[in-house]
Amino acid sequence: MQIKDVVNSLTFRYIVKYVTVLSATVFMLVVALYIYFSYSSFRELGESVLDELETLQLVYSGQQMPGVQQYIEDQLSSPSVNRFYYLITDNGGEKVLGDLPQSPRYREFDDGWLGFEMALQNWGESVDVEFLAHPRGLGDGYSAIVARGYDDIVEQGKLVFRTLILVMSVMLVLGITGGFFSAARALNRVELLNRDISRIVRGGAERRLQVEGEKGYVRALAEVMNQMLEQMDSLMQGVRRVSDNIAHDLRTPLTRMRNNLSQLEGRLDGQDATQLDGIIEECDDLLSSFNALLRISTLESGSRLVDGSNVELRALLRDAVELYEPLALERNIDLTLDAPQPGLCKGEADLLVQMFANVLDNAIKYTPSGGDIRVQLRVGTAGSAGHGVVISDSGPGIPVVERKNVFRRFYRVESSRTELPGHGLGLSLVQAIAQYHFGSVELGSANPGLQVRIKLPAVAG
Repeated sequence: MQIKDVVNSLTFRYIVKYVTVLSATVFMLVVALYIYFSYSSFRELGESVLDELETLQLVYSGQQMPGVQQYIEDQLSSPSVNRFYYLITDNGGEKVLGDLPQSPRYREFDDGWLGFEMALQNWGESVDVEFLAHPRGLGDGYSAIVARGYDDIVEQGKLVFRTLILVMSVMLVLGITGGFFSAARALNRVELLNRDISRIVRGGAERRLQVEGEKGYVRALAEVMNQMLEQMDSLMQGVRRVSDNIAHDLRTPLTRMRNNLSQLEGRLDGQDATQLDGIIEECDDLLSSFNALLRISTLESGSRLVDGSNVELRALLRDAVELYEPLALERNIDLTLDAPQPGLCKGEADLLVQMFANVLDNAIKYTPSGGDIRVQLRVGTAGSAGHGVVISDSGPGIPVVERKNVFRRFYRVESSRTELPGHGLGLSLVQAIAQYHFGSVELGSANPGLQVRIKLPAVAG
């Protein structure tokens, strides 16, 4: 399993979309909280400035300017960091009291609010501070401006905003990371399930999917598929038993009838003997079909090769080619063997010879006069991909869409049904023998013609 497989998986993409939508929602919430925090802070700041102005008005109305002076001096002597700043001017606009400059560069806002920037000393350093101020008349021509810095509000807002952004980023990273590992785990479980299914498809019909240790939907899916496999296996076994019973029950009387006809043939002559000979050939074809069908059923019963002997493939292929050379010469077909090295495999020689003979018989049957058939042996080593036997002909070949179907019992390509005789069991038997020996059979194109690729496990010589 590669990283790109996890990234492209449906689970990971769903989690990424979910985390992205969630992060966008959180971001909108962060913006809303930031706006609410800023609005609330500035509203409280404005209310405190207005309250301070009302206090100055009350002091002036009761104690006149000396009282206001005393109040401001008391406030300026306060060690509070976030204190108020004052400016009291007379009727001519001249500064009377306070620590604000007489004419700062005010920025005017709505409802009489003012804003300005002023440098303050902080631990011996000059720091520019933003202020919010509001003017109000005290009476007798005197006016007051009360200001308060809001840099701390801005910093707190930035801190809140940065914190929320950090939380959102961490959530996004953790969500995607967690989604990646969750998708990898889910994909790994699906991959194991797919591997088990592939093993079953390749010939282990008696096997079932493992459900131990699985949870949730994977376990439920495996259990349902096991039930489906049980039902399919039961149906297939039923069909095979019916066909096997028919073949087995008919083989004995058909053999007896064939022998009786053969004895009768010896007593006849002329046209009657010729007709009887044709009937005997039909009986032989039926017996051949029944024997092949029973042999396939035996090989497909779930058994595998246990104690086979070492078989030399080059010698077997040479025997098979020599067996079919006279027929190939009769049909003007060039049959060649390319096997430069011997190859050993574990198996039953008679079954392997029958497998190669079936392929060669089909190749000669469908290759036109003047064509060629080539048999190749590619030797592998123990533990590698094994030995490869490739038999290529120059016949019409098999369409790609039909290549899987021709391994089914009694299946024949439509174009060959009326042209050439056959019972549709040849390649079924080839596949059954190959799988019995832990091998495989694949069909390809020889451009033109058909290429049959047989793979068999290699053993050390």
